[in-house]
Amino acid sequence: MAKGANDVILRDRLQFDIDANGNTALVYGRVDFSDYVSIVENKGLAVKEIRFNLRAPTQPNGQFPLNMIQLLAAQNQEAFVKIFATTTAYELVTDVGIASPNVICVYEMQEHSINDIAAGGGYMINHNDIFFGTPDLHPEGYDVVTDLLIGIALDGVTGLGAVTCELDVMIIAEPKKITQKDLTQMLTQAQDL
Repeated sequence: MAKGANDVILRDRLQFDIDANGNTALVYGRVDFSDYVSIVENKGLAVKEIRFNLRAPTQPNGQFPLNMIQLLAAQNQEAFVKIFATTTAYELVTDVGIASPNVICVYEMQEHSINDIAAGGGYMINHNDIFFGTPDLHPEGYDVVTDLLIGIALDGVTGLGAVTCELDVMIIAEPKKITQKDLTQMLTQAQDL
């Protein structure tokens, strides 16, 4: 989405640790919107687009590896990454989907490997990226009057055990006046499920 005349671009970088098994329990970073939102002053933001960029500073060029799995002989493996933006803190990443209240966007990476290295065979890796972005879920923008939470969880990313990685976030949003109707709609959506 191109930047509109009244849009603001907000950027943040969040750090998270991956344990020796390639896992990160659900953690959150907070994007501060306090300069743009205030219920008292009827100020809010219509979030139009959110982009994520995973970074692994220990890797060549700081790139998050496409092969998230460390291949082991004769072992089939799976790795999962889930990133999402929300105004509600969820306790479990399994509760987060595109129909969850106050979830603005969801990005998932899934990787599966079938290995037969020990027997002199090869391996096959299937990698999928699935992104349900703001334009897909909220084409007119998602109105917020609070800070934004960015959640991330990893499971089985053995190619990056025991490192600190980063998640860059870029948000395009338009400042707007929040009406009572907008506030009622936000409250209604928060109670949808």
